[in-house]
Amino acid sequence: MKKGLRVLWLLLLAAAVFAGCQKKEETPGAQDPGHFNETGYPIVNEPIKLKMMGQSSPLQPVWGEMGFFKEMKELTNIDFEFITANSDSYTQRKQLAFSSLELPDVFFAGQITANEEVDYGSQGLLIPLEDLIEAYAPNLQKIMEKYPDLKASITAPDGHIYTLPGIDDLSHSMAPLAWMNGYWLNELNADRPETIEEFYQLLKRFKEEDPNGNGQPDEIPLSASSVAELRLNILPAFGINQSDGILVDQDQVKYAFIQDGYKEYLQFLNQLHQEGLLDPQIFSHTWEQYVAKGAENRVGVFPTWPIVMIGFSDVTEAAKYPLLPALTSHMNDKKIVTQVSEVKRGRFAITKNNKYPEATMRWVDYLYSEEGSILARLGVEGKNWEWTDDSKSAWRLLAPEGMNTTQANAQDAPGAGSNVPMVINKEFFLKEDNPTIHTIAGWVEDEYLPYAEIPYPQVYLTLEEQQRVNTLKPDINTSLEQMEAKFVSGAESFDNWDKYVQTMKSLGVEEIQEIYQAAYDRWLDSK
Repeated sequence: MKKGLRVLWLLLLAAAVFAGCQKKEETPGAQDPGHFNETGYPIVNEPIKLKMMGQSSPLQPVWGEMGFFKEMKELTNIDFEFITANSDSYTQRKQLAFSSLELPDVFFAGQITANEEVDYGSQGLLIPLEDLIEAYAPNLQKIMEKYPDLKASITAPDGHIYTLPGIDDLSHSMAPLAWMNGYWLNELNADRPETIEEFYQLLKRFKEEDPNGNGQPDEIPLSASSVAELRLNILPAFGINQSDGILVDQDQVKYAFIQDGYKEYLQFLNQLHQEGLLDPQIFSHTWEQYVAKGAENRVGVFPTWPIVMIGFSDVTEAAKYPLLPALTSHMNDKKIVTQVSEVKRGRFAITKNNKYPEATMRWVDYLYSEEGSILARLGVEGKNWEWTDDSKSAWRLLAPEGMNTTQANAQDAPGAGSNVPMVINKEFFLKEDNPTIHTIAGWVEDEYLPYAEIPYPQVYLTLEEQQRVNTLKPDINTSLEQMEAKFVSGAESFDNWDKYVQTMKSLGVEEIQEIYQAAYDRWLDSK
């Protein structure tokens, strides 16, 4: 009997020791009700650390040094290990993360495309978010009530929400902008162009008449970070208003880059290239090399915010760089501006590796509050921005000596340079005590928005459609990029245009048209 009691006692002791060790080794998380707080702050009682991947801006420091993440850590008890890359390499790094299954816990400023949502969501690599939103995202739910179409626009065909958006209803964020060097216009006593022919003549004057006044033939009349970037601003002049190569003409979906208007556009760029009016390095320069030309006052027209392109410290200088107007051409007598939706999809996602999805949803939901959006976009109050008076009727950005407000803002606010989940609404952001911003917003509302058209609605493809597009798109896009560069540079004769079109058709652009036509028809039926 004594022996049996001793064995029982030893078994009980071992079980207690094992349970104690198990409790000691547990990682605290949302699954522990004593650790995760469903309301209030901090979100978790004991600190947790997650891996975050996102696209950074060249203006930003490493994310761990930014005031936003420090403030969020203090508020929530959630910290991050950061995996970032700039636009030149982020896409490749993101794709590698998915293909290797070495995923972060969170994509933030993730640039997740609709294709990737459907593909990686169906594979279980991105987790569904709708139940988490309902349980833990009251701020986002209020935004969905304010924008009734928002939920439908971020819900994939299988009924799940895999990524969270940003919302931006400022007018100058709803159209791609191109800028002109106002100093050069004044020097030449030149008017802004209204047609492609007038644009061409102005670029010639920029090249030939030394508008920067240094006595050197170093002017670059037209530049961009890449030749593809010019499509947004100049291609509509030829009657082609497209989104990722897709356009709708009287409810008929077409692939933009085999149309006659696109050919005319390429011929125009080729003429500019041959005459030295287009930046000869547009096929090869880095972002840093590109903006350096602006800082040297060598560029006449460019699709980059002047304060970034030129690098001035006085923000009022931006008002001296007027917009390139919407242009017409012999192909198209109607002004067209490509309108961008206020809903910016694919900015945030939680992956299957995340052990704390509830806590993570509460973390990102703060960014959909007014306070969270301000922190994400402007940074820390008192350091990066301040109210101008006690009535809080206006605010202004702050910057240390020798740094402009855009540069200073980017030191602490990830939303200054990266596409993060946040809400930019007119009510607050037009309170900025910055006449220049109001001037630019007025330009956009007067000169762009009257001609703004959405080329193709935000739709999702079915999984089968998406898989087929994923199969076709890489070869199509590679051929497009190669041939676009060859046509513009003159390496390929336009005598071979028909051959190019046949090649693109053989790669599947007509099937792409059919797929997007079906998705468009479903969208029409759902309206």
